Order: sequence, then structure tokens, then C-alpha cells
Amino acid sequence: MSQEYTEDKEVNLTKLSSGRRLLEALLILVALFAVWLMAALLSFNPSDPSWSQTAWHEPIHNLGGVPGAWLADTLFFIFGIMAYTLPVIIIGGCWFAWRHRQNDDYIDYFAVSLRLIGALALILTSCGLAAINADDIWYFASGGVIGSLLSTALQPMLHSSGGTLALLCVWGAGLTLFTGWSWVTIAEKIGSVILNILTFASNRTRRDDTWVNDEEYEDDYEDAEPSAERRESRRARIMRGALARRKRVAEKFANPLGRKTDAALFSGKRMDDEEEGAYSARGVAADPDDVLFSGNRALPSDYDEFDPLLNGHSVAEPLAAAAAATTATQAFAAPVEPVTPTPSVPEMPLQQHAVEWQAEPASPIPAPEPEPYVAAAQQEWQPP
Repeated sequence: MSQEYTEDKEVNLTKLSSGRRLLEALLILVALFAVWLMAALLSFNPSDPSWSQTAWHEPIHNLGGVPGAWLADTLFFIFGIMAYTLPVIIIGGCWFAWRHRQNDDYIDYFAVSLRLIGALALILTSCGLAAINADDIWYFASGGVIGSLLSTALQPMLHSSGGTLALLCVWGAGLTLFTGWSWVTIAEKIGSVILNILTFASNRTRRDDTWVNDEEYEDDYEDAEPSAERRESRRARIMRGALARRKRVAEKFANPLGRKTDAALFSGKRMDDEEEGAYSARGVAADPDDVLFSGNRALPSDYDEFDPLLNGHSVAEPLAAAAAATTATQAFAAPVEPVTPTPSVPEMPLQQHAVEWQAEPASPIPAPEPEPYVAAAQQEWQPP
């Protein structure tokens, strides 16, 4: 420790209370005992002298010595393979006690009792599940004496599958009592992990580079060059093109009844489309020489000749009667030959000749006799 650090921050050793001293000392001893017990269980050898085994004149292979061999043999006989979880449970209890060491004023005995009941349920049901579904370990039952008793009681009534389901239900309830975790939260966490794994695997399979970490992407984006910012991924380009095509199709078929012309169905353009002047009729001055769309006549205004189709009216005279009589002069720009009006010819009355009618005779008139039928002479056939 440097001098500068000691000058800035002085470390003062505070004295603990009697209860705190006892608590920390017990936690240290229990944690060391859990470590020693795990070493004894992992180094168990059936040839070592123990409660269920007798050996003569052989060295002890257990790391815990004779006490470790005896304790490991006893735990395996009672709990089976679940004896390996006992040191872990002891370490967890020490950590929980150390975490809540500040709560000296009030102890929730109800919560502590629920945790103890949950831990007991977890141990018993785990032994039963191991006895039903796991193989034996050395010369001990896989679930120990506890698992053998539970499996012997459940298998005649529920069989192995039914007993497994019943023990799993009790095991889940014990986990909730011991940890305080809700199974809904556990299911959501498991589902999110599975979905993240599947998403990552599918993106790697399709060789898609769009799946990146948000934090890493923000850091890379800040340090990227301007040319790299303009680059787009293949998936982004495809999505942008699909959205543009969808927008064009939606605009094309949004209101087919509101179109002013059907030419757009064949040419792709509309007469009322204002994008180009060639297809726009609104806001554009009409050509005075255009007969079809300007409303002017084909002949100049100073042409004073008469048109026989307009009943003697002048071609250039803007009369409503002449415009309503015909549209031929507005549709064709060919010059009209001057024609002199001809005098009207008086109509002559039609002469009808009288037809004399004769009275019908009283006696019927005999019909003429038909001519007699004479058969044609047939010539005899002569062989050649």
C-alpha cells in the first residue's frame, strides 16, 4: 500500500459486536467444512475402512482421512448420488446468511421455515427421482435409503412414470419455497434464451450480417467513416425495394373509379398526371391552332364566306346555333370551298292517278285446267 493512498484514505478497523463475531466465525467454519466434505465425497474409495466396509493393513485413499471416508460412506448410504449436492447447499446457506447479516433487528422466521421446508422437499424428491431413473453408484442405491423407500412406496401405485411425475411436482413446489422464484418468470427466461439461440443460428445459416449487438453497433457507427455510413446491407436494400414497389402498386390501384381516362391502363400514364407536361391538361395554355382542344375554328376570323351546312351563316361568326349544328368545322382544319347559295326550288305537288275498281262477279270464275303431263319416251338400253 503506497503512502499516497494511506494519506488520502485512512483505514480504520472497527470492532464487531459479540453476535457479529460469532456469526462470521461460524460462517467461516461451515464454509471450510463444506469444502472438506466435497473433497471427501469426490475422493471416496470403496476399499477404505468405513461404516459399511472393513479393510486391513491398507492405506486410506480418501483425502479426508478416516473421518472423511466414514462420513462419505454414510452420506452415500443415506442420500445416494444426491450426497454431492450437500456441500453446495451448505455453501448457499452461508452466502445467504452473509448477505443478510445487517438484518439483526428483525428475523422473518416464517420465511426461514419456508426455505427449510423447500430444501427438505428438494432433497427428498431428488433422492426418489434418482432411485427411479438412475443407476446405482458403487454398492449403494442411486437414491440411497431415502430414495429406495420413496420408490418402493410409489411404484406399486403409480408405476415408474406416474411416480416420476408426482415427484417432479413436489420438486417444483420445493424449488419455489426454497428460492422464492416464480415458475412463470423461469419459463419466460428459458423461452427468451431459446429464442435468442434460434435467432442467432438462423441468421448464421442465412449468412445475414444484420444481426449485431446494439451496443457494439452504436460504437462501430460512431467510429465509422462517411463512406461506410452510406453502405446498406443486402436485407435492407431488399426491404427498401419491396416497400417502394408496394407503394407504387397501392397508388396505381388505390382509386380506379376516380381516373379521368383509361389510357393509364395501357400506357402507364394518366392524362391528369402532373408529373410531365405532355400528359397534363390542367394549368397549360391551349394552342390556338389546335382545333380539337382550343375551341377555335379552323378558318380565320376574317373569312366571310358562307357555309351551306350552317344555313347561310358565316364560318367565322361565333354563333351558338352554328356551333350546335355541327362539330365538323371544329374537328377538321381543311379549307372550305366558297359556295354560292342556290335559289330555293318550289316544291311540286305529287300527282296521283285514280284507279278504277270493278265489282266482284256473282258466279265464281273457273280456274284454268292444268296442262296434261306427258311422260318422256325412254330409250332401250343397248349393250356396247
